[in-house]
Amino acid sequence: MNTRTSRLKSQRGSLLIVSMIMCAIIGISIVSYLNLGKSSQSIANRALYNNGAMNIAEYGMEEAMYSINQMVSNPSYTWSGWTSTNGGADAYRKWTSFTLDQNSTGVVRVYVKNADGALAPTILARSTVTLGGATSAPIEKWIKITLAMTSKFANGLVAKNTITFSGNNATVDSWNSDPDNNSATTAIKYSTTTKDDNGSVGSVSVAVNVVGVNNADIWGYVATGGSPASVGSNGLVGPWGTTSGTIAAGHSSTDFSASFDNVTAPSTYTYNVIGTINNDTTLPGTITAAADGKYYIEAPAINFNNKTLTISAGKEVVLKLTNTGSGPSAAISVGGGSGGINITATGKLVVYTAGDIDIAGNGVMNGGTTDAAAGQPINFQLWGTKTSGTQDIKIAGNGVLSGIVYAPFGSVKINGNGSVSGSIVANDITVVGNAAFHYDESLGSFGGNPYRVAAWTELTTADARTQACTDMGSAMTF
Repeated sequence: MNTRTSRLKSQRGSLLIVSMIMCAIIGISIVSYLNLGKSSQSIANRALYNNGAMNIAEYGMEEAMYSINQMVSNPSYTWSGWTSTNGGADAYRKWTSFTLDQNSTGVVRVYVKNADGALAPTILARSTVTLGGATSAPIEKWIKITLAMTSKFANGLVAKNTITFSGNNATVDSWNSDPDNNSATTAIKYSTTTKDDNGSVGSVSVAVNVVGVNNADIWGYVATGGSPASVGSNGLVGPWGTTSGTIAAGHSSTDFSASFDNVTAPSTYTYNVIGTINNDTTLPGTITAAADGKYYIEAPAINFNNKTLTISAGKEVVLKLTNTGSGPSAAISVGGGSGGINITATGKLVVYTAGDIDIAGNGVMNGGTTDAAAGQPINFQLWGTKTSGTQDIKIAGNGVLSGIVYAPFGSVKINGNGSVSGSIVANDITVVGNAAFHYDESLGSFGGNPYRVAAWTELTTADARTQACTDMGSAMTF
């Protein structure tokens, strides 16, 4: 028997088996690597088109916001390409012209609720990307945004520089005089039952101690451009229930920013020129209204003691005061125990001036002398038009002031033990005494400026998308 030959055959068989096993391992590895590469490519592909789907959804959002803001600036603007629905209150549109790489295509559907601007619009966008030559499911992105007017009065007290509270019992809180954003409905008065803890105080300055809360109670928020706000042992910042001497977590920030654009008096209509208002006067008197229904009046100044300027009920007076100095050349000087400006209920006074302002006596009576009787802050507007230097604005009294003040170069001082309702934007603000400041949250939508994004939400679950469709009144399948 030839044992040597048998051993050689056995060795050759073993080598063949080992080779086959190695080939199998290599083959499996190659297939695995190919599958891994294919999966990686698929994941990368979907990630790429996932971003593309978001871009397409944002495109639809931007188109909707463009149309909305065009309508704000031009009421006769027509939503070209959009379909009106819900009695003209809403609108929708579909774009199908998105061609992507690798034969992929994109579609976006956009529905705008309250497109007529009667209420703050809400936009829902649904984008769909279908991958070319792929069996995987389409990629969808759903975005919902709520809009709000861009307002100069988005906060209660705002300054370029310092905001100081010098009293021991000064307070800041809030309420909303127009919660449904509908001027045709009855305004809500400030009271203990309507007040809220959304008062807001902000300074864009990065200097130290630009917001001196001291012993004031800020029921809401404080923000600065850099350095933290300071609070005294009896002061506080935060929601209801915050302990004295503390700033509640999340109610103070150091990244505040704001724009202080210069303003000018409207120039569309001709002003009726009168002399200095230095005696008991009722406006508009016999002056004829302009085409927009307002009464445009120009005067050098308001200057009197123990006299009253009255704005008639149902009339909106736009008053441009041309004095630009201080003292005898001031724009407004109201004094005496009984002097004041009386805006009758349903009346409105809008003042533009670059001169100094000193209002004492009974101050400005906007609808009444108590919180329960006072008119909405928008019924008394004070616009400082100075573009350099300092515009001194002093408002004193123990009554109620309801109004808004916007003066980028204004040094505003509020002195008294009464209440101030509305919003103040100035270079610097000082609150002296025990004044109570109530920010009107409805002013966040005041001004007729373009809409901004107030809330942005990506809807990632089926339940969230279904609820959004229900809220909007559209299945988003058009």
